[in-house]
Amino acid sequence: MRLPLLALLLLALAACSRAPEPLAPELQAVHCPANKTAHASGSFAEGRVMFLCIAKELAEKPHLLRCDLESHPMVCEDAGSLVFSRGKDGVVYTSFYPAGKRLLDPETMAGGSRLTVNFRNGPPGHATFDEEETDWRFLYPEAGRLLPAGFEIVKGAVCDRRTTSLNSGTCNLEARSHSLYWHIAVSYLDQPGVGITPDEYRAEMEFWLPFLGRLVIDPAPKK
Repeated sequence: MRLPLLALLLLALAACSRAPEPLAPELQAVHCPANKTAHASGSFAEGRVMFLCIAKELAEKPHLLRCDLESHPMVCEDAGSLVFSRGKDGVVYTSFYPAGKRLLDPETMAGGSRLTVNFRNGPPGHATFDEEETDWRFLYPEAGRLLPAGFEIVKGAVCDRRTTSLNSGTCNLEARSHSLYWHIAVSYLDQPGVGITPDEYRAEMEFWLPFLGRLVIDPAPKK
């Protein structure tokens, strides 16, 4: 018995569509802007990366997560970035500053932290940061043990001893997963010139690095 053409089309659409992937409770708690409440995962190399708090139109076309929408012609590649911030109240936002602020706000920033991630399908073709201690930076190799499963440290972490004029002190590290190369920065936010101890950085990395692991699956599971 032959199925009507319309029924065949509906079956094909159902096969191609994907239900929204359930979020872990920690990810569900992330505070989204009012106009960006959707989420979707995109394929990068052999992995998948979850993007939170994106526009519904972008979530409906997750292949565009690999693309620079501002470039003309559009450039699409296995590279991307993520940024999250956490206020002293513990609430996580998909923004550069806590509480979703666009500008520096000392009241919501002090005592907060930030995760900034850039990833691509291979190591950078240029020098990044120097892996050595100085008067203003120290090495924190223990960061490698805090990475989520599937990640292996390649370089760092190198951490600022004090917050800089940019109101943050940062630990930089580079890591690999199965098919992607990661530059990860965990920043402690406060007024310039505030000293930051290894224990304070560790507390932030113990939160942010497992958080990153909930956003990334590499390699992607077989379908």
